[in-house]
Amino acid sequence: MLLLCGAMLSASAQSFTYKWERVPMDTTWMKEGTSKVEEIIAKYQPGIEELMEIVGYSSEEMAKGNPESGLSNLAADALLYSAKPLLKEGDKAFSLTNFRGIRSELPQGAIRVYDIFSVFPFDNALVVVELPGYRVREIMKNFAKKGRFEALGGVEIEVKDGRLTKCYIGGEKLNDKKMYKLVTIDFLLDGGDSLNLRKGAGEIIQSDIFVRDGVVKYIKDKADAGYIFNNKPDGRIVIKK
Repeated sequence: MLLLCGAMLSASAQSFTYKWERVPMDTTWMKEGTSKVEEIIAKYQPGIEELMEIVGYSSEEMAKGNPESGLSNLAADALLYSAKPLLKEGDKAFSLTNFRGIRSELPQGAIRVYDIFSVFPFDNALVVVELPGYRVREIMKNFAKKGRFEALGGVEIEVKDGRLTKCYIGGEKLNDKKMYKLVTIDFLLDGGDSLNLRKGAGEIIQSDIFVRDGVVKYIKDKADAGYIFNNKPDGRIVIKK
């Protein structure tokens, strides 16, 4: 038999009065064969099971890192992947999301839905913004000057001495007069992290796709194809001294 004691009955500024009693931990606390703890677990079990679903695997812990890392590249690539239904054939597209929106790491081994929600906890929705090439160049030159990039996908960038020396979008050299599709999040579109992505913008497509949901699907589909994630950069952004 277990005891519960030390329950306070009343208190004043001058003194305290306590009362305790024996509480038998037996069938008194059972309801039709189910304990209170079991009732609580049963109530939340469906949601817990969904969050604990394994959707992919990583050979190492994945953390964000500048100018790029496996985790930041995964975030940007998942945006591009999720935006496919919103893009037209022949569109030259790239993606951008902010490092501060990546809030945690992905573990080595099994990647669960819970882990992805921990990394991307905000209700950021995917948007597609049409931008002229000169605006894309301005954005990239600003990153190069600062020596700090946000998470980018669909690009090949080289920087030397704070200058943008190479910029390819969708496998082609950036053309200032051409229109490009930027896949990003509504937080940045509305001025988050001082990125004025509406400046010079043409068509804007706002979706109801949350970033974390897009990441879950992206990881699932890659895992189904046998891919194992890692935290190695792939050379999409190179900063030379």
